[in-house]
Amino acid sequence: MSPSISPPPAERTSIVLRNLLAKLPEDDVSIGFIVLQMRRRSFGGVFLVLAALGLLPGISFFAGLAMLVPAFQMAPGFRAPLLPRFIRQRRIGVMAVRAMGNRAIPWIEKAERYIKPRWIPLTLPPVPMIVGIVTIGLALIVMLPLPFSNLPPALALLCFSLGLLERDVLMIGIDLVVAATAAVTGGIVAMIASEALVLLVKHPPHWLPW
Repeated sequence: MSPSISPPPAERTSIVLRNLLAKLPEDDVSIGFIVLQMRRRSFGGVFLVLAALGLLPGISFFAGLAMLVPAFQMAPGFRAPLLPRFIRQRRIGVMAVRAMGNRAIPWIEKAERYIKPRWIPLTLPPVPMIVGIVTIGLALIVMLPLPFSNLPPALALLCFSLGLLERDVLMIGIDLVVAATAAVTGGIVAMIASEALVLLVKHPPHWLPW
């Protein structure tokens, strides 16, 4: 089994996303349904969908949890991701998905003008392992229950997934740096928040009930 990143699909990602939005039901939809539409585009398509879902309030924890599964599968060289049932069955509102998709597609179309297959031999190991490891760190930050802490890593993963989809190693390299920066920033924010919480518990203000 070769762990290289899958070849780019024939259709542009923006077209596939528009077709996906057209297939959505009226009320709510499962994460499994959305991921299934993108799974044939391998890890790039799944990361793209999950990163976009990670931008939605209330769903970022489950999106980050779902990201961990393909990230751990990508590191040892799996060719396609598979999510566990309890994540696939998680349902979200179609209106939120449509709003997210309609905002993301114009930006993706602009990015597609510059993203193209480049330096394809460099998609061989250890690149997939590095990608998987960095994605694990970003997914953990997306899961943090802190205000807006999910935005930088989710945005980094959105750009990152486009590089994977088109096998653009230049884009992957740039996004690895951005992703690492987002991971470090998120870690610092989490550390500051935890220290503030400990300080608040030890020395609560006089107006608190405890």
